[in-house]
Amino acid sequence: MCRLVAALFAAALLAAPLAAQDPVMDRLQRRADSLLSTWREAQRLADIADSLERERATAGSDTIAVGALRIIANPSPLPLRAAAERAWPAIDSLYGSAAAVLTAQPYIIRTVDPDTAIRRSVLHVGLEVPWDLDVGSTTALLLETVIPPRFDAGLAGWLGTVLRPTVRAHDEYRAVFLQLVTAPSEAARSCFLGAIPKCADVLELNDSAGILERWYVTAAEREALVRGSFTDYFARGPTAPGLQRCLQHHDDACTGLLQALPRGALPRPLGPEARLALMREALRAGGREAYTRLVADPHAPIATRLASAAGMNLDSLVMRWRERALAARPATLTLPWWAGIAALAWTAVFGCCAARSSRWRL
Repeated sequence: MCRLVAALFAAALLAAPLAAQDPVMDRLQRRADSLLSTWREAQRLADIADSLERERATAGSDTIAVGALRIIANPSPLPLRAAAERAWPAIDSLYGSAAAVLTAQPYIIRTVDPDTAIRRSVLHVGLEVPWDLDVGSTTALLLETVIPPRFDAGLAGWLGTVLRPTVRAHDEYRAVFLQLVTAPSEAARSCFLGAIPKCADVLELNDSAGILERWYVTAAEREALVRGSFTDYFARGPTAPGLQRCLQHHDDACTGLLQALPRGALPRPLGPEARLALMREALRAGGREAYTRLVADPHAPIATRLASAAGMNLDSLVMRWRERALAARPATLTLPWWAGIAALAWTAVFGCCAARSSRWRL
């Protein structure tokens, strides 16, 4: 009997806190529901405001259609149609069939007189463009502001920029060549010399395990990285002693400091031009549906997505990228035969003038 009473008493003690927690949980749930309702209402109002702003921005405007491009602009001398006719082939060749969705993402352009001092109403959507631009500048504007279809955060994070059409692809490869030969990374130089696995490393196509040692192979590179980029960052707080040891050529200290950096803070050996050129190469190799395959699975590894887009294995794609980068080597400056003679002659002239000067007389 005593045991039964004790058990009932213990159950009552346990039930009391649970019963007391119920009102607290109910109150928190009501607050969460209220916040969710408020957020949804704010989102609805924002959508209405955006719709009204778009209506205001496009009132009295004309629509220009070229391919899947739609440009809504007020009447002006700006050569938008001619620019769109130039821009559309570049956009279509990059995005392929995926470019069809651009009909739902029109450009909204308000052309303005660049010389007027009259204050204009502020628009919060679209672009404000002076109407005295020529066709080339207007074409560049359309290419630089096109919205890539279905371009996900994974691609943007790896690329470090946005994939848009370009008419200067050779300039990108020239930049890649210069990065390969000047990057403070032995892995990048090994890629330049033909080590395809090292190219995959510096392009971030492999897993991230041990990425510091694979990007910056030698102790001197890691110390130079700390000295050049993170001296101020590590000079305060608990990392200051480690910085002093690193500056005294202790590689374990330098490595520890660099490994403690926040995710994504470690400088990449190659700039975004290298990854952008690789992505363009994959799309060029894969044909019209390459971009569609590239964005088909946002959760797949970047290497898998690039290989799928290109329709070839990753090593072959990287080899093509490297070959094009080497082919973009800047032209060697060749002096004419008489340049050396002219230099010697001018040296002799200035030497004679200096010798005849009174400052050199004894």
